Amino acid sequence: MSSHEPMAPTMEKPQNGIRGLKHWRYDLLAGLQVALIGLPLSLGIAVASGAPPITGVISAIIAGLVFPFLGGAYVTISGPAAGLAPALLAGMIALGHGDLAVGYPLLLVAICLTGVVQVVLSILRAGSFALYFPISVVEGMLSAIGMLIIIKQIPQLLGDQLPPVKSIPAAILAIPHDIQEMNPEIFLVGGLALALLFFLSSRTERWATLIPAPLLVVSLGGAASWLLQLPQEYLVHIPLDIFQHGIHFPHFSEAWQSQDLWMAFLVTIVTLTLIDGTESLATIAAVDKIDPFHRKSDPNVTLRAMGISNILSSLAGGLTIIPGGVKSTTNIMAGGRTLWANFYYACSLALLLWFGTRLINLIPLSVLAALLIWIGWQLCAPRIFQKMLAIGKEQLLIAVVTVVVTLYTSDLLEGVALGTLTKVIVLCVDLIRASTRDTPSGESFLRHSARLLPAALTELFSNPVIRIGDGRGSRERYSVMTVATSAIRGTVGEMKNPYKIYLSSVTCMNLMKLDKALHETLVVPANSKANFLIILAGQVIDHTSMEYLHHFQDQCIEAGHTCAIVGVDHFRAFSDHVLAYRVNPPRTLMAFA
Repeated sequence: MSSHEPMAPTMEKPQNGIRGLKHWRYDLLAGLQVALIGLPLSLGIAVASGAPPITGVISAIIAGLVFPFLGGAYVTISGPAAGLAPALLAGMIALGHGDLAVGYPLLLVAICLTGVVQVVLSILRAGSFALYFPISVVEGMLSAIGMLIIIKQIPQLLGDQLPPVKSIPAAILAIPHDIQEMNPEIFLVGGLALALLFFLSSRTERWATLIPAPLLVVSLGGAASWLLQLPQEYLVHIPLDIFQHGIHFPHFSEAWQSQDLWMAFLVTIVTLTLIDGTESLATIAAVDKIDPFHRKSDPNVTLRAMGISNILSSLAGGLTIIPGGVKSTTNIMAGGRTLWANFYYACSLALLLWFGTRLINLIPLSVLAALLIWIGWQLCAPRIFQKMLAIGKEQLLIAVVTVVVTLYTSDLLEGVALGTLTKVIVLCVDLIRASTRDTPSGESFLRHSARLLPAALTELFSNPVIRIGDGRGSRERYSVMTVATSAIRGTVGEMKNPYKIYLSSVTCMNLMKLDKALHETLVVPANSKANFLIILAGQVIDHTSMEYLHHFQDQCIEAGHTCAIVGVDHFRAFSDHVLAYRVNPPRTLMAFA
């Protein structure tokens, strides 16, 4: 048994595949409830992406039919997600030179190629990469996505029918014009829907949760459009004959022949792969934490499943597919137990689409805009920035840089790149400061820092494992001392014969190497217990690494082992948070008996 495996709980863990069909009663009811929420979300995400509304439902159905057979997770519901809508819209505008109708079939080609890249990455077992992406950059990216969604949906909420623009600064400057040109009747319906969503989401009473807020708001919006007889151009439009008029196909030949678009294709594919992979793997990790059966998803299998789903979705005219946090949470609350809930979710969506097309076409676009603005607010609410500030000011700085650059350039890829660069700069500065106390006489601080920069970068990106065990390693500058462990979290009394893991600086830049070393080295025989002692002896340990180490410790304890992390108290924390970024440990390496 690996040290990373948790101890089996007393209750049976439901399995996917054929064995999971015996839980059909739970999964069927959960799938139906998720479909009632997923239908308006899928429609809204498609509209926010600049695509026909039907494409969102098509991608949700394909995801539900494919995911149960590919595995990788247990209670996660996959489908189109709001997080990718800004990137899809930007890609469609770039590929179509501003014409959404021209850009959409070309975007399908980019989605298909994104799926191919994801399958290749899963074969290379790169699924763990996104999990160790700087947390502050991921939070900044998600916050930027939330702001992009809100900005892009304001015209739709106001009833302004102008075509969307790629430039976010231009969209912000156009808001006064959108207000002047708004349709009061349309804005009244959308504004009331938005107010109702925020009101219901703030209530905890049982009456406020009897009907899911998105379903209630969309239903009331449909009733309002029927009573007010709103014009068709302000309503969702799904063709009655879906197979003849609702399915679009990718234009591969046009994409191959248009060499001037190849760079736009490359940027779109890289952006979709980055956001899809990062958000997908972050979502399944979050869903695993609330899984009542404490099962663990396989990130590489999930990445492969998302890749195959994206390929099939694009061939049928659908959007990108990723695990959805809202739908997955609803599935758990409704009692879903296996991935078959995805299958029943897809079947329920297909029935709703087949028999309820005329009712769906009564939904006002302004209500879907309100729903998306509400979702966008969840991604960029002030509490998220307050949480980052509580962890450390540097976390907030990196996140804000990511947000500001994304909004200024209208490019998520540039925002993530500069946010990551800011992270590297912060780490390098602190490493240089921690490596020396005084600048040599006659040498300027900048020249001294430039001389130490290569060593700092090496420290950031090299394998953080100094050695595992008591054998002397190559880093002879550390001395060894012995102390007791009776007061350390994760231990009981004295630790006997522990696996001693000596680490230098640990950051998100070298965390994959640490994870690989732990998985390859710390293998424990079945039905046995082990003692792990993680000894921190580097110059810095960032927030992402602190979270990883605490998660590793929790997994070891759940599996019945003993695990202690020592040396943390000797670092200077940048906040009182237990997972705060820490700098400047002592000069000695603490070893424990």
